[in-house]
Amino acid sequence: MIEAIAPTDSIRRAYDYASSFYGRLIAPLERKPRLRGLALAAIQPSDIVLEVAVGPGATFLEIIKKVNRSNTVHAVDLSPKMVNATRRLIKAAGYSNFDLHVADARQLPFQDETFDVVYNSYMLDLTLLNDIPVVLGEFRRILKPGGRLILVNMSKPHDNSLTWFEQLYSRLPAGWVPYLFGGCRPVLMEIPLKAVGFCNIKREYLRHIMPSEIVLANKC
Repeated sequence: MIEAIAPTDSIRRAYDYASSFYGRLIAPLERKPRLRGLALAAIQPSDIVLEVAVGPGATFLEIIKKVNRSNTVHAVDLSPKMVNATRRLIKAAGYSNFDLHVADARQLPFQDETFDVVYNSYMLDLTLLNDIPVVLGEFRRILKPGGRLILVNMSKPHDNSLTWFEQLYSRLPAGWVPYLFGGCRPVLMEIPLKAVGFCNIKREYLRHIMPSEIVLANKC
């Protein structure tokens, strides 16, 4: 995997900027991989679920539909404006059983072993390499034993060569990357997940408008 170019503050500003149009213009391009990840999550009505990097909230709405109305569903995002966009969407759909926070995935504001399911899409593909094990460690910390983690990210079939996209990404000025590509580059999460102690790791690769991997794992 190549290194991410854009620092966290640049990503936050870019996604604040994109919050007014992301749901209409960009989220539809990611819909198929996101929903496939959601299907693999096999969310049950009684599950306690967290979505990290909720974005404008389209997947979060689908999660809320799957759980009991008496069950609070949680989500966080680095971008305050994305959190506000999600809040508007969920309220407009008539749901009140949700809890939203502005938070950094490297330090999540939840107790140990809180969640049955953690769902995260298109975030680790814009995360610095040194921060990836930190984030995965946080996911593992907040999952209950046996809990399910679902990761959806821009990816590639294997890690033995650079793609044309990676070569282009590496040549662009750092200030451009969050606005042209959302900061994303291809990542592969199976090995990092194993390194921090996840098990039963399964990967699907989707050749899509945005080539993506969906990785499912359990907290051992």
